[in-house]
Amino acid sequence: MNSGITDLRHEALVYDGLDEYVSRAVAFLREGLRRGEGAVVAHTRGGLAVVREALGDDADAVTLVDVGAVYTRPARTLAAYHAVYADQLARTPALRAVADVQFGPDPGEWDLWTAYEAVFNESFAHLPAWVVCTYDGQRLPDDIRDAVWRTHPSVATAAGSRASEHYEEPRALLRRVAPSPPPVERLRSIGFGRDVEDFRERLAGELAAAGVPERRSLDMLFAATEIAANAVHHGGGVRDVRVGHAAGRFACEIVDAGLGFDDPAAGYLAPRDGAGSGLWIARQLTWQLDFLHTPAGFTARLVL
Repeated sequence: MNSGITDLRHEALVYDGLDEYVSRAVAFLREGLRRGEGAVVAHTRGGLAVVREALGDDADAVTLVDVGAVYTRPARTLAAYHAVYADQLARTPALRAVADVQFGPDPGEWDLWTAYEAVFNESFAHLPAWVVCTYDGQRLPDDIRDAVWRTHPSVATAAGSRASEHYEEPRALLRRVAPSPPPVERLRSIGFGRDVEDFRERLAGELAAAGVPERRSLDMLFAATEIAANAVHHGGGVRDVRVGHAAGRFACEIVDAGLGFDDPAAGYLAPRDGAGSGLWIARQLTWQLDFLHTPAGFTARLVL
C-alpha cells in the first residue's frame, strides 16, 4: 500500500502517563510500517526500552533515537533529526516519527525550545514525514503547554487529529520569542585583512590568545569562514571584524556592507533547493548565532 504522506505533517500529543504514550506511539508506528513507511521513535533510554518491548517483532524495523544525545541546542537537535530522517527517506518513500520533547528544567531556556518547535515547521516542510511531538502532561508546565498549541499545526486527540486553534506562523512566533540581542560591549576591531584566508589567520591568533581549546577553535574558524565568505559574495564585502567576550564566551562579529536580511529562521533551514548549507553549519558549530542591523553595518555575531 502506497504512503499518502507528501510533505511535513507536524502534530502534538500531550499524553497522560507512559501507558497512554506507548499505546498511541506503537499503534501510530505500526500503521506506518503496514503502509511501507519508515518509522522513527525518539525518547529517553528507559522510554525506548519500553517502546521496543511493546513493538515486539516490529522493533527491528524502527529507528530508535536517544533524546539525551540529541537535545543540546535547537540547531544541533534539528541537524540530528535531519540526519536521521534523510537516512530513513533514502530507504522509504515517507516516514512517521514520534519524538518526546525535552524542554528541560530551566524556565530561562524554554523560549529556545519553543523557537525550535516553531522553526521545525519551516526546516522540514519539504519532507514527506508525519512527526508527532509528544509531551508528558503530568509534568508539563503551563507555559510549555501553551507553546505546544502555538507551534504545532495539528493536535492528536483520542478522536483523531484536529487543527490547532492557536497555531502561529513560525517566523512571527520566532520574532516574538527570540528578539534581537543587545550590543556586546568592549569588543575590539581586528580588521578583515586582504581576503578570507587572511581573516582566518587573524581569528586563529585571537582564539589562541584567548585560550580557547583547539576543537572549539576549529568550530569557530569553520563557522566564521562560512559567514565571512557569505559577506564577501553576497554582502558587499566585510567592513570590520570585532572580537572579545560575551557573557564569558568568546565572540566574533563580522560586519558587512550589504543591506542584510530580516529572517529569524536563517541558519535553521535544512539544506535543499533554495537553502544552502553555510548558515546551517555555522549555527550548529556555535553556541549562538545572531544577525542584526547595527550603525556599523549588517552584523553576524558568533558566540562559542
